Amino acid sequence: MTKKEIIENGWVEKYVLGLTTEEESSEVERLATLYPEVQESINIARNKICSKFNRSLTQPALRTSFMNKRKMMALTIVLVSLFSLGFCLLCREHFSLQANFSEQSQKLAIEQAKVSQLVSFSKERSVFLHSPSTRRVKLKGCGDYPDAEVMVFQCVKTGRMMLRVIDLPELPTGQYYEVWSQQPNQQDLLIGQLQPPLRFDSLYVLEDNLVCSTLQIKSVDPETHQAMPVCLASLGK
Repeated sequence: MTKKEIIENGWVEKYVLGLTTEEESSEVERLATLYPEVQESINIARNKICSKFNRSLTQPALRTSFMNKRKMMALTIVLVSLFSLGFCLLCREHFSLQANFSEQSQKLAIEQAKVSQLVSFSKERSVFLHSPSTRRVKLKGCGDYPDAEVMVFQCVKTGRMMLRVIDLPELPTGQYYEVWSQQPNQQDLLIGQLQPPLRFDSLYVLEDNLVCSTLQIKSVDPETHQAMPVCLASLGK
């Protein structure tokens, strides 16, 4: 095998690729030591093959790396979006709960104020009813209502008055009761109204009246402007 044959017949490429036999490889190596041109051809063939091999490895690796990065970016975007959505939902729920809590707190404060007012009124009413200066006056039925009955509580010091319904006739729709204070030689004074439905055994607050001789309850028909006496009592001492 001559130098020309090795270079022109492709023995260098076969040698580099490992396609030659041991004898052929030994012959190529012997000629490479004798002729620098053969060794240079071997080096060039090796560089070409290595270059092709590196490109075949590098390009898919780059593509794989790029695809992995794109997947990671997409996954990151999805995770960030989910986190943002969850955070927005949590914020909305938080503000909703906060608004609901504020509303419930306001309602509770109103109810507590009502309860406190009711308790205060109940205590004050109890003190008023059991005070030694409070007298009880029972108004009995008169005229067509002999079974009617109410109890009036009056403070002899301040004139404060309250009324408790014991038994009053049920009125037709639209009618109501009026409580009148009467004093000789003076005009009658309206001191309270009882609107249906009546709350039996409940207390109705009347206007203060210290000087009166007679109390009268009348049933009033606003359409005919007629008033019928129902109960009457004297407050004379």
